Amino acid sequence: MKRRVILLTLLISILLAGFAYAEQSDYYVKSVPIAKVYMHSLGYRIVYQKSDLNFGVFYVPEQWFDMPANREQDPKAELIMARDKAYPYFSIFWEAGEFSHIRLYLHKNLNHLSYGDLENPENFNDQFNIETLSIEF
Repeated sequence: MKRRVILLTLLISILLAGFAYAEQSDYYVKSVPIAKVYMHSLGYRIVYQKSDLNFGVFYVPEQWFDMPANREQDPKAELIMARDKAYPYFSIFWEAGEFSHIRLYLHKNLNHLSYGDLENPENFNDQFNIETLSIEF
């Protein structure tokens, strides 16, 4: 009986010491389902449901993605397309409390229900002229 108590105490001590010395990450990530995706010549318009059950909208400019013309800096956006039941959703990353980048997980089939068509897409051109994302959840 004493042996079990000693072994259990030793095991708990080792685990607690490991947690205490675990390196903390500067990154924080949040993943959110996407309600609708609108493709635009300047990027993507994303509609998602917020915690208050209202819808939020944000824009991801095309120049944020890793393209040859943008290779001077790290991309602010990544696009992953696949045929997965979990798609579409996005993951947004913050580093030290500041927006770092966003990853869009979109359905590969452009006829999927998650895609919509923008009426008068030229009305949205100014929305893609942004430097960072500020999203309300």
